[in-house]
Amino acid sequence: MEQLFVIRPEPWHWVTLGFALMVLEIVVPGTLFLWFGIAGVATGVVLLAVDMPTAYQIGLYGLFAVLSYVPVRMYVRRWQKGDLGAAQGLNQRGASLIGQRVGVTEPVVNGFGAAKVGDSRWRIACDEDLETGTSVEVVEVVGSTLKVRRPVGGYTVVGD
Repeated sequence: MEQLFVIRPEPWHWVTLGFALMVLEIVVPGTLFLWFGIAGVATGVVLLAVDMPTAYQIGLYGLFAVLSYVPVRMYVRRWQKGDLGAAQGLNQRGASLIGQRVGVTEPVVNGFGAAKVGDSRWRIACDEDLETGTSVEVVEVVGSTLKVRRPVGGYTVVGD
């Protein structure tokens, strides 16, 4: 039985498909179309040098799609896991103050007072009453309040 219609993609078909998918990547959010586009262009380039049946072309396209997507995805996942620790303190300035010494600018009475850190005024909480000018160490941050204590060592004020 003779076939009337046979699809036989040419190299330029694959390159055009690849560029169309890359353009679609710009319009549609995500990054999946980019890798399929790269696979299409790579398939077209290989077909310029080697002639092969349609089934092999589709298999080559699938192979290039997997080879272009999987390694990049594995790298991104590894990178995201490694970067997660750094991102946890993002936009949490108070967390970066733990361990620093600050000077009391408003006396601590009944557990609460204030300290100046850089150009900011922070509310501080302490288990004991403290006078203005006392050097304290930040031990914890609860919301916008710094929990402080008298430092174990010397009395150097940092961040004033």
